[in-house]
Amino acid sequence: MGFIVVAVVIVFGGLIFAGWAGFALFLSAEHLRKKAEANAPAILDETFSGAEDVVVKVNLESLPYERYVLGAKERGYRLANETSTTENSKTLIFERAR
Repeated sequence: MGFIVVAVVIVFGGLIFAGWAGFALFLSAEHLRKKAEANAPAILDETFSGAEDVVVKVNLESLPYERYVLGAKERGYRLANETSTTENSKTLIFERAR
């Protein structure tokens, strides 16, 4: 009987820890996204600084997809290709508009 109680406590403890760890990761990603959004003009200027082709990885911690597409358009680039790497990550390829 004691073994079952210990096993249940370990399982519930693990679930609680996993929940808190997931919440901490979410808050960290949210903090990084807000930081990126606050620095968006500088990030976009640096990213689209004159190269013919630009590759950008978009994820939960970066600027949003829409922000990159609109920022690229304002800086003379167009979206040439996009690939979903994972559910929350994409690779975008931009080329200079001619």
